[in-house]
Amino acid sequence: MSLRRTVLPATLAMVLAVTAVADEVVLIPNSTVKGAIGGRVRGTIQTESPTEVVVKLGNVTTSVPTGEIASIHYDGQSPSLALAEAKESANQLSEAADLYKKAATEASGKPFVEQAAKFRQAQLVAELALSEPARVNEAVALMDAVVKAYPNSRHVVTTLDSLARLQLQKGDYAAAEKTIADMAKLPQSADRAAVLRAKVFDKKGDHDKAIAEYDRLIQGAADGSLRQREARLAKAESLVGLKKFAEAEADLRAVIQASPPEDFSAQSAAYNTLGDCLRAAGKPKDALLAYLHTDVLYAKDKEQHPRALAQIAELWRELKREDRANEIMERLKQEYPRSPWLSASRTSP
Repeated sequence: MSLRRTVLPATLAMVLAVTAVADEVVLIPNSTVKGAIGGRVRGTIQTESPTEVVVKLGNVTTSVPTGEIASIHYDGQSPSLALAEAKESANQLSEAADLYKKAATEASGKPFVEQAAKFRQAQLVAELALSEPARVNEAVALMDAVVKAYPNSRHVVTTLDSLARLQLQKGDYAAAEKTIADMAKLPQSADRAAVLRAKVFDKKGDHDKAIAEYDRLIQGAADGSLRQREARLAKAESLVGLKKFAEAEADLRAVIQASPPEDFSAQSAAYNTLGDCLRAAGKPKDALLAYLHTDVLYAKDKEQHPRALAQIAELWRELKREDRANEIMERLKQEYPRSPWLSASRTSP
């Protein structure tokens, strides 16, 4: 009996060699990254930046655009990081933020793990601050700190985006404009910054100027792209401000139709803005149905869900259903006890 050596393809041999010990970059569906196997790129991460993550496997180096990354699992990351991710997936954001903080302290000698943990902690506190105004200053401080500490991180653009939106919510337009200007300086972030800059115009009541900026972005973006959807959604908000309800409704329904059903952030914002539009247009029953879409299907969005509940309660009152209005208000109090929407919504007589 003769023994023959089996020769594995070079790429497969390298993958097997690092299966037990490797960083793993999970790609978004339909990613175009060459050399990926099973929607993943494995190896040792060499560098991370706002535009790309560079992974080395044997003698092969792969550049993965940040826009095509769904998640990263780092070799040697602590159990606290995995538990934080699980808590976040279960929508237990406060517990997840604390675990990310713990994971950062456990990441000695692993700079990419430390950065990932600190940025996620800041992002989750920012998300919590949307319904808990008492945490706004904490969130702003955390995001400022990580951006200054890691200005070239792959997480920096997303964090600046969240920071600007939180500053807009606070009405701190000067701070938001500075954050947006910083974002615009980063590679491939000009359109994202432009959407936020137009939102500043909206907040100041300059809807015509905002719409002109949104139109420019819509025309310059690829059909069906995230940037185009965001610009169309924001433009609809401006149209509502100008009382152009039919045009706004058409744009919002187009955004809903074009967005994947699982994209809860796009769908919830679109349905809530559609509710605002229909309510302003004097169609309370249609508005109620729009807000109910957010409540029933997209409650995961902690920015948009309390907004929907508050509007649903007010609409039930308008429709003379105090029992249902009171029921929704109780839910709002229980699920978001520190939400600014509690004070914004009318209480029952």
